[in-house]
Amino acid sequence: MINKDIKYNPNFIIHPGKTLDENLEFIKMSQVELSLRTGLGEKHISQIINGESPITPDTAIKLERAIGISAEFWNSLQGNYDIAQSRILANKRDEQEIAIAKKYNYKELVSFGLVEDTNILIEQVKNLFNFFRVNSLKYITQIKKIAFRQSNGNINNYSLSSWLRFGEIESEKIKNVGKFDKAKLKEKLIELKKLTFLPNNFYKSLQDACAECGVLVVYTPYFKNTKVNGAVRWIGDNPLIQLNSRGTYSDIFWFTFFHEIGHILLHGKKENFLDFDKNTKNIKEEKEADKFAANILISENRYKKLILKKSLSIDDAKYFADSEGVDFGVLIGRFAHDNLLSWSKAKGFRKKINIC
Repeated sequence: MINKDIKYNPNFIIHPGKTLDENLEFIKMSQVELSLRTGLGEKHISQIINGESPITPDTAIKLERAIGISAEFWNSLQGNYDIAQSRILANKRDEQEIAIAKKYNYKELVSFGLVEDTNILIEQVKNLFNFFRVNSLKYITQIKKIAFRQSNGNINNYSLSSWLRFGEIESEKIKNVGKFDKAKLKEKLIELKKLTFLPNNFYKSLQDACAECGVLVVYTPYFKNTKVNGAVRWIGDNPLIQLNSRGTYSDIFWFTFFHEIGHILLHGKKENFLDFDKNTKNIKEEKEADKFAANILISENRYKKLILKKSLSIDDAKYFADSEGVDFGVLIGRFAHDNLLSWSKAKGFRKKINIC
């Protein structure tokens, strides 16, 4: 993911007029004679040699005919000079971005192999440009509006935008993604639910099954102080579900996954959602996605009948989970969430997600 391309960044630049002057001296041709041979004014030739005017493609052809050096050579010299000059100006502007770069947890990005390790601030700025694919860090608030829309002071919006970008990078690795098909996604729900049993290579199976429906699914590490459980947004015409390692237990992982599926199926196309632990629970769309996830994993009516039993054994619960086609740990997590069982007692029955 780190861009290691070698770039031409000279410490000084030479205008192509200097090379023209050296060639005229070598072939013993005066500026007056060059003017006569090319039709270029003497003043204009002087301005080129003094670095005050560029060598245009038309001038390059005239020089080729007058002194025998190709137009491509002159155009190349002028192009390199123009880029180098622009890069020097850009470098001066980049120094003004250091204050913004400091707001990002650069070391965290380094730890995930997303940027090169450096303590030189201007290099950090340029590495962040490459990571976010922007010309200025000021633009990130616009292209990652979903991250900077959050008002909770405990959330690091800059880390959140980094986490979202990480998800986009991971999504580019998914192959054979079909066109988004809502009906096909609905048909896949039972198949996806079976993956709660965590068979070998379940994550790859999850990605492939969703990709068939045109849904991108990625799993990325949790970024500090983002407070995010998951997200869904649209990349072109495909929805992208991004999950993280904050919910290491399978019941949290799967509830979050089906919550995001709920957003895709229930809410408008192209709508983006960031789902946090607490601060979005009162939003109508979040409640709807929560209900969707809960009912997909465990039938609401059957669950209500189950918890009305005066005594409920472990075997009864396991039998119920099997009949629902869902992993037992997911049911136990539901019990704990509904305060029917303490989290400490539930811990021994809950599975942890392990995605390499």
